Amino acid sequence: MVPYTLAIELTPTTLRRLIDCVHADRYAEALEPDRFTLTEMVAHLADWEDLFLDRMRLAHEAPGSTVVVYDEGERAVEKHYSTRDLQHELDVFENRRRDTMDFLNGLSEEEWSKSFLHPQRGPLTIRDQVTMLLGHDLYHLEQASQYLR
Repeated sequence: MVPYTLAIELTPTTLRRLIDCVHADRYAEALEPDRFTLTEMVAHLADWEDLFLDRMRLAHEAPGSTVVVYDEGERAVEKHYSTRDLQHELDVFENRRRDTMDFLNGLSEEEWSKSFLHPQRGPLTIRDQVTMLLGHDLYHLEQASQYLR
């Protein structure tokens, strides 16, 4: 177990509380030119949660396997993030994060060290992936908080 799994477990709840403070008219508003809108960001989180979990499962089941690298901007266009329903995507994210937590909570201490190979970053353990997931969550929670201004 990694001590900060509680933080990633709470991300969907924290994100929902932030979004509840934002008027729906602002969901498609771009606050910065090269960042997702709130709707796109939530769709991104829902979509990438499966990718993160799939990578960790691969490390667990076939250590040393190479993962596919995706371009998040291309994926956003291909998956039509901008047309998604934010509340639905938030529900999807919550459910997928629950799956991630179920997987992580079932790991032994030794299993946290199993790894996969990322073509750009090199070998990453499940522990490394969770660390990256936490950073990813914080980045997007900060982004969502900008809509509170």
